[in-house]
Amino acid sequence: MTKWIVALMASTALLPATASAQATAAGAADANADSLPGDIIVTAQRYKQRLQDVPLSVSAVSGEELAARGTTDLKDLQYSVPGFSTYETGAGRQTIQLRGISTTIGASTVGAYFDETPLSLDTTTDGFNVRMIDLERVEVLRGPQATLYGQGSMGGTIRYIPAAPRLDAVSGSFDGEYSTTRYGASNYKAVGVFNLPLTTDVAAIRLVAGYERIGGFIDNVVTGENNINSADIYTVRGSFLLQPDDRFSLSLLGLYQNTKQANQDSGLDHKTSALVPSPLRDRYTLVQGKIAYDLGFAELSTSASWIDRRNLTQFDLSPSFVPILVGVFGLPVGFIDKVGVVATTDYEIFNSEVRLASQSDGPLGWQIGAAYNALNIHQYGGTFTAPGSLPFAIISSDDVRKNQSYTVYGEANYAFTPQLKAIVGLRYFRENKKRNGVSTNFGVSSIDVGDASFETVNPRFNLSYEFTPDSMVYANAAKGFRSGGFNQTSSGGGLIDVPPTYEPDKIWTYELGTKHQLFGNKLVLDASVYRSEWSDVQSNNFAPGGVSTIINNSGHVSGWGVDLSATARPIEDLTLAATYGWNNLKFDEATADKAVGDPVDAAVRNSWSASLDYRPPLSGTVTGIFRVDYQHAGKGQFTLRNQPVQIIKRPKRDLVNLRVGVGVGPVEVALFANNLFDEDAPSIIGPFSLFPEDVEQRPRVIGISASGRF
Repeated sequence: MTKWIVALMASTALLPATASAQATAAGAADANADSLPGDIIVTAQRYKQRLQDVPLSVSAVSGEELAARGTTDLKDLQYSVPGFSTYETGAGRQTIQLRGISTTIGASTVGAYFDETPLSLDTTTDGFNVRMIDLERVEVLRGPQATLYGQGSMGGTIRYIPAAPRLDAVSGSFDGEYSTTRYGASNYKAVGVFNLPLTTDVAAIRLVAGYERIGGFIDNVVTGENNINSADIYTVRGSFLLQPDDRFSLSLLGLYQNTKQANQDSGLDHKTSALVPSPLRDRYTLVQGKIAYDLGFAELSTSASWIDRRNLTQFDLSPSFVPILVGVFGLPVGFIDKVGVVATTDYEIFNSEVRLASQSDGPLGWQIGAAYNALNIHQYGGTFTAPGSLPFAIISSDDVRKNQSYTVYGEANYAFTPQLKAIVGLRYFRENKKRNGVSTNFGVSSIDVGDASFETVNPRFNLSYEFTPDSMVYANAAKGFRSGGFNQTSSGGGLIDVPPTYEPDKIWTYELGTKHQLFGNKLVLDASVYRSEWSDVQSNNFAPGGVSTIINNSGHVSGWGVDLSATARPIEDLTLAATYGWNNLKFDEATADKAVGDPVDAAVRNSWSASLDYRPPLSGTVTGIFRVDYQHAGKGQFTLRNQPVQIIKRPKRDLVNLRVGVGVGPVEVALFANNLFDEDAPSIIGPFSLFPEDVEQRPRVIGISASGRF
């Protein structure tokens, strides 16, 4: 039903628990040996390595860095990851782009994992809201990652790595915040973490609980209500680790999160004239289990996860439909002055994966794996009116979809010399999708059914050369994809033939990069240049009258890009960091909705960031805290050449965050200001899609935070 509504308003493995020796097999340095201050250990290639040793474009942000930046959710990573940007329409409701690869239709073009659980869905706007609470780190892999991470990883993959239970000691932490929003309400945050060994060095549990109150800043001038877009987010997570010896490991994880927002962030100058509320409700439960066993010659790992999720959204359609009901259907003025639409989506997701990774001491390393995913979606809802009612539904839908995918993959790495190494990977993906839906448009009902399969083969080729253990150059070529889906064949109304399905689109990215850790890790430099070729692009078309969306594969997108990042630690207490991302991706073949030369929807061509973190000792136990973060995201646009309003602009944005405080032993207290200069750059300029007004940027937030560790 979401596609129907959007169209109307225009008129979605395994990390083993023990360290793999595969990096040694490929001639890489041991992940923990010869490490320097500032080194980050990552698992981007599904085994432990220093970030410096990964021959890919990877940004890794440690848990300590997340805390230092005051990071709460995905949008805050824009301060530290080149080529990454988001726009948000409500609490945690974000659309992501990496390296200029983004879309407003179909599945997401950026993959996401929580630990070993994939979070991919069929709709790009309904991504999971993952809070940055008690994470060991976040890894952002740029460029296609289909070989190891599957569908949707066209622009890259984001991996949220939660902190694991510690087996050796009781520990914990607390974090609290209070702040005020300019033009709006107060904000609160409280997070507690408790780690308890059950049997020292054998078993432990870790418990995490968090509550966030995000104050509203938009007033409704019709109803007189203030701060109507306030939100509450509740998070609870528990994990268990059993490791009786060096060969066997078992872990269990449970996560529950509930987001409740009274209205989404739509308005003009912090005010709205909406007649119907636009609440957002999103809750999900995730349960995951992992087992790893050392077979000697290889390590066998397996995992399984289950997700239950319900998402509810509501929007005000009054400005579009009340004039139609009066002017076309002849209803008396005032009989109906409110038209809203509500959509509820239930998800049930099951994932499982098994992997075998070599543990030899020779130059050859390998890993093979297989995965299964079942995604069941039930989306239902429709319009409602007030004060009067209609004898027919303006819009309604009851849509059931069942997706099952099977995949096998393998990757081999070979060290020709201690310096020269190669990686070759391949993944085969096959998905079967079934659909059974009933929809209504102004009282006329139709039935749409579908049963189709989609498959694709995705290789990766990588060659790297290490001048020293802290200096390398690499070349990488990889293919990414996202699966196809169903069109609403009844939308043609007998006037046109609507293709029953649209096929997967695919992207090839060719990259040359270099990575350096200089002067004992006091200067870290990463740079890459790449070219992307995106073919069979899933594009918007419309049935006669613009009633429903038809997706077809047409057009071609290509362009160059550059990612740069630098971190300098000139003295022990000072860290300077900067990133830059640029791409010129554009359509070089026209589609139904794009002309030659049009940019990709919502893509940011230029982005850069800089940060300064200074923590000088003030006395034997007191440390000063001074941090400033700056992020720039260039302008973008949404383009629909086949609609009356063809271009919707997204303005550029410059944000500055400031944090000043002191640390006394394990306790830190800081004053902070987010969006210090009160930048007012809407995420979307309305009317667009379901938003009759702008989607507004959160104003300046000023507050105090306190945290402690034990």
